[in-house]
Amino acid sequence: MRIEDICRQNEPKYRRQLACTRIHDLLESHAEAIPGAEAVVDGEVRLTYAMLAARVDHIARALIAAGIAPGDRVATMVPPSLDFWLTYLASVSIGAIWMGLNPRYQLPEYAYLLGDAAPRLIFSVPDYEGRPYCAELQSVGENVERFVSLAGEVGRAEALEQFLAAGDAVSDEQLTARRAAVDPEDIAVIVYTSGTTGKPKGAMLSHRAIMAAALTNLCWMDEGLESTISVAPINHVGALNNVCMNVFAYGGKIVFHHRVDLAAIAEITAREKLTYLVASPTSFAMMASADVPDRTRLGHYRLIVFGGGATAEALLRPVHATGVAMYNVYGQTETCGIVTATDHAASPRIMAETFGRALPGATLRIGDAAGNPQPPGTTGEIQVLGPYCMSGYFNRPEATAEAFTPDGWLRTGDLGVEHADGNFSFVGRLKEMYKSGGYNIYPVEIELALAEHASVRLAAVLPVPHPVFQEVGHAFIETDDPALDEAALREFLRTRLANYKIPKSFSFEPELPKLPNSKIDKQALKRRLEEKAAA
Repeated sequence: MRIEDICRQNEPKYRRQLACTRIHDLLESHAEAIPGAEAVVDGEVRLTYAMLAARVDHIARALIAAGIAPGDRVATMVPPSLDFWLTYLASVSIGAIWMGLNPRYQLPEYAYLLGDAAPRLIFSVPDYEGRPYCAELQSVGENVERFVSLAGEVGRAEALEQFLAAGDAVSDEQLTARRAAVDPEDIAVIVYTSGTTGKPKGAMLSHRAIMAAALTNLCWMDEGLESTISVAPINHVGALNNVCMNVFAYGGKIVFHHRVDLAAIAEITAREKLTYLVASPTSFAMMASADVPDRTRLGHYRLIVFGGGATAEALLRPVHATGVAMYNVYGQTETCGIVTATDHAASPRIMAETFGRALPGATLRIGDAAGNPQPPGTTGEIQVLGPYCMSGYFNRPEATAEAFTPDGWLRTGDLGVEHADGNFSFVGRLKEMYKSGGYNIYPVEIELALAEHASVRLAAVLPVPHPVFQEVGHAFIETDDPALDEAALREFLRTRLANYKIPKSFSFEPELPKLPNSKIDKQALKRRLEEKAAA
C-alpha cells in the first residue's frame, strides 16, 4: 500500500491534531484532550501532558520577563534531555526562534554559531562529561545578553530557579497574547547544516513547515508513534523533527537518553515498551556489530524508519526478518527531515535500492543544473516542492536564492534517479561525484558494494588525483577484522562493479570520523588525504 493511501485512511482519526497550525497548538490540544497521558521520560522524571504544559508555561513566562521578543534567537546546549524539549517548546510558543547546540562542538564552532545566529539568551548545562560548557560558551559569547545555567550560577550565568522566578510577574493575558500573535509562517527553529561543504548555514524552519511534516508523518506512521527514544544531538533535524515532533504530534511518549549506548537503549526499549525507532546506515552497522544480547529482537517496536544515505540490503535483511514494519525515507535539514517513504511492506531489496515516493503534499523531480525537469531513468539533482521546505538560510540571501530553482523547487544537492514505477533512488551527493578516465563515478554506489562484505562495517570513498585517469577512488574502511586487506576487497568488488569504479587505494581503521548527525565526516577524511599528499 502506498503512503498516500494510508494517510487518506487515517486523516479522520487525527482530526484534532490536523486542526493545529502552530507547534504550541499541539501541546494545548494534548493537555486538554489527554492530560494524563505520559509525554516525557528522562531518568526518574516522568511528565504527563498536563505537567509538560505547566512547565513549558513557566519557562515561556520567564522568557517574556527576560525581554525575549518575537524573532529573537534562544539557544540551548544540553545532551538529549527534558531540558531540550522544555526550552524548545517554550521558546517557539512565544514567537522566539530556537536553536540547538551540540556538546561535541569545539570552541571555534561555538564561536561561529553564536556569531552567526546572535542568540540573545542561552540555556546551558554547567558541565557534562567533564567539560565546563557554560563557562566555555560565555568565553566565546561576549555578545550574548543572558546565560541561564540549568544547575546553579556559573560566571555571569544565572541559575534556572532565579530566571524562572522573574516569570511569575507575567500575567496569563500577556502569555496568551504573545502566543496568539505567532503566525504559522513565522520561523520557529534554525538548524545549522552539518557543514560537509564550507561553513554551516542556518536553515530557517517555520511553524508551517515543521507542522506539515509532523502531521503528515502522523497520518502514515499512525500508532507506531506511541513511544520512542531520543538519543541524537538536539541540533539535528533528525532528533527534533523525525523523532520528537512526530511522536509529539501523535500525543505519544518521548524517552530521552543522553548518548548512543546500545546496551542502555536495549534496556530502555524493553522497560518502556518503545514502538518507534529512527535509524541510519551507521546505526544498522552498529547494531550488527555490537555485543548486545538478543540484539536481533526489537522488543515492542512496531515501526522503524531509516535514511541518511543508501543502506546495503545485507544490513536490512536481519532487521526485516523480525517482522517490524520498516520504511526507507529521504530528507534533509532543508525539508524538515522526512519527505519520502517506501511503500508499506516493501522488500529489503526495494528499500536498499529506493527511498520511495514523495509524501502527500510534496512533489519530487529530477532536474538538471538549470532546474529543468528530467525524464525517468535520467540521473540528476533531486528537487523538492511542498510545504515542508525551509524558508531560506538565516542572513544568507544569496545562498537562499541559489538553494531554489527559478520556479521555486528546493535544490537538495543530492543526485538521484526516478524509476518508471515512480520510486526514486539516491545516487550520491552532487559535489561528491568525480570523473575517472571520462567516467562519472558516484561514491555511494561503491560504498554500498563495499558494505556487502561481511567484515566491512562502514565505507567512505573519496577521489584522489591520478596522473592518467585524472581522479580515482580511495576507500576508507571501518572494520575490526585485521585480516581484511586491499586484495580481498578488490576481488570482492570485481564481480560487483565495473573495473573503473573499483578504488585504487584503501585505508583500514577501527572507526571512521563521524559528524554530530552520525554520518561519516568526509571533510575530515578529505583533510587526511590532502595532508598525506602534501607530506
